[in-house]
Amino acid sequence: MDGPQPGARELLDATRELADRVWRSHASSDVRATVAREVRALSERLGPFEPGAPVRTPIGGVLPGRGHPLLPPIVHAGDGDRVIGTVTYTDAHAGAGEAVHGGQVTLLFDEVLGAVAGTAAPSRTASLTVHYRSLTPMGVPLTVEGWVDRVDGRKISVRGRLLDGHRVCAEADALFVAVDDWA
Repeated sequence: MDGPQPGARELLDATRELADRVWRSHASSDVRATVAREVRALSERLGPFEPGAPVRTPIGGVLPGRGHPLLPPIVHAGDGDRVIGTVTYTDAHAGAGEAVHGGQVTLLFDEVLGAVAGTAAPSRTASLTVHYRSLTPMGVPLTVEGWVDRVDGRKISVRGRLLDGHRVCAEADALFVAVDDWA
């Protein structure tokens, strides 16, 4: 679903596919140089549409990962007092071996727990601690959960976890601070 921006999902998916292929490519230096020139040319085609664009574009709310090509394609929904989502990491998110890079797990938690904190008040991340419990696999649907633990004035404490079935891959604790505006 593209919502009000036809073609947005297709562009997002193509961008993520490119990132996957760049990460796993064993192309020759000549091929890499040619592709780099082509990617720069494509990037320049989008340049005229950039001035004045907001940090959060209109396509973001309806696309996996808010339409951001660096975020893993996560789809989430509310479930009572929790946000529960599904995410499948790809090759572009790889760390050492065939596991997800820990920084990608942290990025996921900042995204999901930020959405959770946002149910209490508009807020910004003050701190985020991730506890890695087991390797996070790529290429399989994972469940991510987040919930508000407590609210104390402007402080919003949230918690979350990332699961491969019943196996806990990571848990997170975060503190968000309510803000009056997003600037």
